[in-house]
Amino acid sequence: MKLSTSPGGRTGIISLALAGLLALGGCVGADVPYGMPQPVDQSIATRPIAETAPRVAATGEVIGTGETRVALLLPLTGEGNASRIAAELKNAALLAMDDAGLNALEMVVKDTGGTTEGAAVAAGQASAEGAAAVLGPLFSANVRAAAQALGTSQTPMIAFSSDRAAASPGVYLNSFLPQGVVQRTLSYAARQGVRTVVAILPDGAAGDIAEAEARRTMLSMGGEVTAVARYAYDNMSVYEAVQRVADAVRGADAVFIPDGGTSPATIVSTMTEAGIDISGKKLLGTGQWASANLADPALQGAWFADTDQGRVSTYKQRYQARFGAEPSLTSALAYDSVVLVANIARGGGGIPRHALETPVGFNGYTGLFRFLADGTTERGYAIYEVRGGKAEIIDAAPSRFGGGS
Repeated sequence: MKLSTSPGGRTGIISLALAGLLALGGCVGADVPYGMPQPVDQSIATRPIAETAPRVAATGEVIGTGETRVALLLPLTGEGNASRIAAELKNAALLAMDDAGLNALEMVVKDTGGTTEGAAVAAGQASAEGAAAVLGPLFSANVRAAAQALGTSQTPMIAFSSDRAAASPGVYLNSFLPQGVVQRTLSYAARQGVRTVVAILPDGAAGDIAEAEARRTMLSMGGEVTAVARYAYDNMSVYEAVQRVADAVRGADAVFIPDGGTSPATIVSTMTEAGIDISGKKLLGTGQWASANLADPALQGAWFADTDQGRVSTYKQRYQARFGAEPSLTSALAYDSVVLVANIARGGGGIPRHALETPVGFNGYTGLFRFLADGTTERGYAIYEVRGGKAEIIDAAPSRFGGGS
């Protein structure tokens, strides 16, 4: 179905562009309106609504006229790339408010400055001003500071950090936790008969996370990670890492290389130059491979998990049409979060944690996801295969979560 982008097609876009994230009640796997919001009557959506009671004045930029107030905490004046990312997140939130309708929420944008102190102050203000939920902050240390400032207020937070350790009950992470991508890649491979895997990983925290999840997933699937080698970002380090696992690679079904950029091609070429025959070995990666040169002949046939890029492309096109620049994938998290809380708020009763933790989950531009009671996020990823220099979906992302009621 083709989406209309004409002014008269506004409601068509809203109803079909994966904006409606709310799916409350029922059993997991039951028929639910994933990603299908009700069209918004813009003549009503832009009309101010009457206040039912006086409210505390908000500190920050106010967007929308809804009865339910939420706070959006961003490092608008942060250092380095922080301010650029914050600007994208704010723009994404504005796009979401366009779709949800201005009377869906009153969104208060607060600048954290990218510091823990700023995040704590902004969160404290949001609580004192009666925010039903806090969206953001972005960085893990700031998430912890903001959560501490909220204290026992029971105000839920939907933050954008990818540090799993920043999650806690009531502090949800709407992000791409690396554990989920690793789990999806390796569990798919195991279902296709892969039983033994050698992992070649970067030094540091990212490698630690990938190794732990790879071992856990393969064990749960009846397989094994038979060897692990770590490398720094220099050719000699890669060569030494490959040499350390050479014998294990020869006896393995697959080689797992989660890093992106030049790493996959460099590691594979190094194995070939070292005389390691990888014909018949399945190469496995993660969504980081989107930044790799997939035209490299050595990478053809590899599998990796990633977000459904078709949905992401639709979001990026809409963002660029509205703001004149291509956004990052991270910004789509803000869009999904704003529409999610807007739809919950429409039901009345604020934004309670039980609504955020609905087991059927939500569906947005970033795909299917749900918040777990510990604050972490489970996502549905697609499996891609590298074919002809491009990544093509061979196992679609799930449209619903399986399991019991």
